[in-house]
Amino acid sequence: MGSGPALELPSIDFSGLGDSEPGSGDWDSVQDAIRRALEEYGCFLALYDKVTVELHDEVFHQMEEMFGLPAETKRQFVDPTRPYDGYLANLPLNPLHEAMGMRDALNSGAIERLAALMWPEGNAKLCELLNTYLRRLSELDYTIQKMVFRSFGVERYLDSHTASTLHALRLLRYGAPETEEARPGGITHYDTNFVTMLQQNHVNGLEVETKHGDWIKVRPSASSTIVMLGESFHGWSNGRLYCPRHRVMMRGHEARLSIGIFSGVEGTVRCPDELVDEQHPLLFKPFDAEGLVRIFATPEGRNGASALKTFYSVSN
Repeated sequence: MGSGPALELPSIDFSGLGDSEPGSGDWDSVQDAIRRALEEYGCFLALYDKVTVELHDEVFHQMEEMFGLPAETKRQFVDPTRPYDGYLANLPLNPLHEAMGMRDALNSGAIERLAALMWPEGNAKLCELLNTYLRRLSELDYTIQKMVFRSFGVERYLDSHTASTLHALRLLRYGAPETEEARPGGITHYDTNFVTMLQQNHVNGLEVETKHGDWIKVRPSASSTIVMLGESFHGWSNGRLYCPRHRVMMRGHEARLSIGIFSGVEGTVRCPDELVDEQHPLLFKPFDAEGLVRIFATPEGRNGASALKTFYSVSN
């Protein structure tokens, strides 16, 4: 492992795009930066002015109030049909972790159901904030994926891909370990979706693994969004885009709050034929993107294994 200067993720500024069109200098500059960042790190910090510091602060104020509710109130938010949706807490491998998970959060009414269960009179402010937040970051997700498709010359597949895309929402809390010695906030893992977008409160802890086995301590500001590649996009790209393992390491006496938006697709993911050639032989069989989450129920998953390599490698 290297012992030089601390590694940092690249930052990419989307604020200057405005009404720029594909092919313009501004657009192509950002597109090239995204491609380089995802190939090398699988992750970057996005500066995106549609998610303001004021919106960020209001969302986290509401989240702090919600996670402060009694446990019996939070446990009302359940979804027995899907793993990792509804309210989760006190898991054996994630003892510091609480989460509220919602699939297809923009269209399912889950945000409104959450508010109605947590507060007798509902919480119109929370609903407005989360829906606004989700819409704006889903627009950023679309822009990023459009740029990636275009950079590979396969933009003709974008419309059908977008039509099958859903955005899950997870509200996350990592309890303070009450020690200065770093403690895991959860298992080290790969995300299984296409693109993950994260924001957090002032408590750091996220670490991302590089291709070379070094760990980058991510230190975003309130005005930046962490963008991370998931295994579905790694598989779609035939391994050309890097998917990083990551973890949360907690220390000290303050809880860490974060909000995650996870874009994924319904149905089967296949690598475009254009991304397979002699230099890039096919790495993965077609796979069910939603089925990748079952890795977390296996011993391999609990040890941080790749779902794609475990279940769908062509060499298996």
